[in-house]
Amino acid sequence: MFSTGDELYDKRFRERYLVLEAARDSGGELVRVEDTAAPGPSRRPMGRHPAQRERFEVLSGSLGLTVDGEQHLLGPGESFVVEPGARHLPRNAGDGELRFVAEMRPAGRFEANNTEREGLAYLLTVARVINRFPDVEHPTPLPRALDRALFATLAAGGKLLGLRIPTTSRSPTQTGNSSERAADES
Repeated sequence: MFSTGDELYDKRFRERYLVLEAARDSGGELVRVEDTAAPGPSRRPMGRHPAQRERFEVLSGSLGLTVDGEQHLLGPGESFVVEPGARHLPRNAGDGELRFVAEMRPAGRFEANNTEREGLAYLLTVARVINRFPDVEHPTPLPRALDRALFATLAAGGKLLGLRIPTTSRSPTQTGNSSERAADES
């Protein structure tokens, strides 16, 4: 789980993050992260958040943003809102460092998808999160039924290997009872 002020480095995407507001600090309303990306092609997969709106605001550099096949180029001071369900991919579109703020509303389980694991362990952990909490993200262009079947299969492999879902914060409307917590980790 993130805390406001945490600084993280994601080796997979070669990006640094500063947590401006964590889910637990906003009562589950949002997560705000300042992202710093080096120049070069993005390593991120195209993704979509079924129940979350994501707002991007550029602080410095050039943000290329693909949203449902449309290309957008944003400079300092410009922002763009990606609506729930839209397939999107942010990337550094310039020659220098890119800094932008990404804000997810509601926070949902966004933080659970950001694990420090790498390689197959990362893939299987994220599959467990996506399978258990389908409102988090769907990184494939597959129809929803195939997407769910794929992640259910990968999640089963993660469970067999004993990979647990990272603990996440809960919004005030969610209960933190032990049975729900156990379900998160099963």
